[in-house]
Amino acid sequence: MKAIINKLSADLINKIAAGEVIQRPSSVVKELVENSIDANAKNINIIIKDYGKSLIEISDDGGGMSNRDLNLCFLKHTTSKITKSSDLFSLTTKGFRGEAISSISSVAKVTISSSNNKSGIRNIISVVNGVIADKKEEGGLNGTKISVRNLFYNLPARRKFLKSDNVELRHIMNEFSRQSLCHPEIAFSLKHNDKDLYKLNKSNLKERVIRLFTKSINKKLVPINENTDIVKIKGYIYKPDFLNKSRSMQYFFVNGRFVKNHYLNHSIITAYEGLISSEIKPSYILFIDVPKQTIDVNVHPNKIEVKFENESSLYAILRSCVRHSLGKFSITPNIDFTDNINISSPIFNSNSLNTPKIDFDRNYDPFHENYTNKNLEKSQFINESWNSSTEIFSEKDLQESIHYSNFNFLKRFIITKTKSELLIVDIKRAYQRVLYERILSEINNKKNVSQTLIFPIKLSYSNVDFQVLLKLKDVLTHLGFIFEKFVSNEIQISGIHPVFDYNMVDNFFNELIQKDILNYVDHSTSINDYLAKLICISKSLNLSHLESEKEQALLLNQLFACKESMITPNGKKIYISFEHNDIKKRFI
Repeated sequence: MKAIINKLSADLINKIAAGEVIQRPSSVVKELVENSIDANAKNINIIIKDYGKSLIEISDDGGGMSNRDLNLCFLKHTTSKITKSSDLFSLTTKGFRGEAISSISSVAKVTISSSNNKSGIRNIISVVNGVIADKKEEGGLNGTKISVRNLFYNLPARRKFLKSDNVELRHIMNEFSRQSLCHPEIAFSLKHNDKDLYKLNKSNLKERVIRLFTKSINKKLVPINENTDIVKIKGYIYKPDFLNKSRSMQYFFVNGRFVKNHYLNHSIITAYEGLISSEIKPSYILFIDVPKQTIDVNVHPNKIEVKFENESSLYAILRSCVRHSLGKFSITPNIDFTDNINISSPIFNSNSLNTPKIDFDRNYDPFHENYTNKNLEKSQFINESWNSSTEIFSEKDLQESIHYSNFNFLKRFIITKTKSELLIVDIKRAYQRVLYERILSEINNKKNVSQTLIFPIKLSYSNVDFQVLLKLKDVLTHLGFIFEKFVSNEIQISGIHPVFDYNMVDNFFNELIQKDILNYVDHSTSINDYLAKLICISKSLNLSHLESEKEQALLLNQLFACKESMITPNGKKIYISFEHNDIKKRFI
């Protein structure tokens, strides 16, 4: 009988194992930067080309490797971090499995240059398919430089399923932020295609946070500092006023390692209860230190998942210290029922009070001809500007619309009829369809309407998020957004598209970032179509005008004039219909 069980080759085993450790270019950055940190480097420089697909180069001034170590470092399960099994329960380093360089060399062409002496000579090896292909020497100081070229060149299927270039760069920048946040005592730099993205000098934590996420973050932060026998917690949480639905600003670092833990995240959510709505997500940058023997990081090859020995105690302490910090800095409401209301008002010296001066126009005469015409023209200009800039439906549209017999039900549905059917229309979904087709039309227009703001909106973003918005600047400008400033991670807006709520523009931009708009191919046929879909379902839209009966009637006109009136751009049913016979059967 033919054998059906085969022993896999070493090369195939390495490629399969590499898939767990190296999932994308950012995985390479993570593993190599962690090695540099473990080598006690004071300066770590990262160079990326073609979004990490052509080149990822990490250089440091750490301890370096001898020639002997250099010839072993790329082999499977070779490491300088542990020597015996008991070391797994007292880890002080980020790496320990000995899988990183071995996995990388299985799926890319790797060159390693390193020295651990002061002779000024570095040893270099080139590794291809896990085998040394070349050896040589070069001049250089102590430290290590690892160049990873043509990632996944021998796994075309893996390379094919990488996300878009912008998404992969975003993952790299996110990984850079995590590593540099955790080690403000180390200088970091990141360069992509010969362009500097970050240059971070050695600093304290507060300065590192500001350098990574712009100066405006300073007013959003509440410090935390708690020391107990079980855990030490320090870092920052966001004030409730600055929170939104995004999870992008959630950083947990446990014993110097970035981790994800839903249990601890839930602890912070409960600490914000009563201060934010359920759909709003907390933001935080927290560093948690626990005794090394009470934590297990040997859960998954990516080392992001951890297990705690005293998880329930840690949950309670974290919740308590977050709540305490919110109260300490007067974020939570503080009502003192023992306070005497009669003596809590400020006391003034009655002699110091002056009669208020009232200024008014003594020549005001609304019946004077010149005065009336002058102010009427001004009033008409204001109304005209208001109608054209803040309402999706103009007065002309309202007057020319066909009248549908309808009425509002539960402030959510419109009940109307045709010759043979009764229709129940979802107002919000109908508006989404109308707005979607309008936005697509406006994208093709040469010029679009804009609502000018009296007070410009000033926004700031992290370098990662700013790069996404920068790529969308032209299309947003074409749609009616007016940008006075769009540099150095800061944006100043003096005009917006009329359908948006003035106070929610920041949320709209965050939605574009969180919905991964640059990776539109996973969601739509074009970036314009995906943008139109995101706009029509945005939580930042001004929907108050839809409460008007006139605009609801016009909405029906606009809906049935659409190319597709039955479903929303996301495929949800807009209305349900009951034919005459269906209704008749109900009375049998």
